[in-house]
Amino acid sequence: MIWYVAMQLFSTLLEWVRIGRLSEREKDLEILVLRKQLMIVEQQLEKPVRLSRIERLTLAVISAKLKVVSGRSLKQWREVIRLVQPETVFKWHRELVRRKWTHQRKQVGGRPRTN
Repeated sequence: MIWYVAMQLFSTLLEWVRIGRLSEREKDLEILVLRKQLMIVEQQLEKPVRLSRIERLTLAVISAKLKVVSGRSLKQWREVIRLVQPETVFKWHRELVRRKWTHQRKQVGGRPRTN
């Protein structure tokens, strides 16, 4: 499981570096080709796609970052996020943030409690 997570993170980082080296026109054309391929695959699927935990995490983090940068409406997000509902992706992100801030950290240092 750890290796799978590390591989997903590393491949996402490499993809990010590769995309950064493309021109704006190349990026636009690549996005168009990828969207078309995704539409073709969606038409052939009979049942919904099941995403792993790390895939959901990656999709939620990247989508939240894009949401901050783009400022799109929910209707526009339906054109971008195709595998699942945009509401679901942003719910995953809210849960991720909630878990981060409610995670109980171990008390380190200080005087121990008395009875």
